[in-house]
Amino acid sequence: MHSVGFRKRARTIEKLSWHQKFLLKKELKIKCRSFQQLGYSSVNETELMNYLVSYRWKKQAPPSIKACREDILHIEPNEFFDYQQLIAQTSSLTIKDWQDLTDLF
Repeated sequence: MHSVGFRKRARTIEKLSWHQKFLLKKELKIKCRSFQQLGYSSVNETELMNYLVSYRWKKQAPPSIKACREDILHIEPNEFFDYQQLIAQTSSLTIKDWQDLTDLF
């Protein structure tokens, strides 16, 4: 079992080690495919990882890679989109700054 210390790492995807990203890539792909099968075509691995490190795991990350993998597979669409809504509400961007709103219609 891999034991990569997520708790001591910075909370942005850019600061995760390549090894950590590599170990979680399969589950992120699986979860993205799951979202796409449910009709959420715009969700990608980077957005999911940012959600995990900046929100879901912000206060306490899972203690092991195995626990991280399991947690990724248990993300529900409403949890992810609640986070996206929070980001949109607290962002300084205006509606003109949003590039692609086609998924909403």
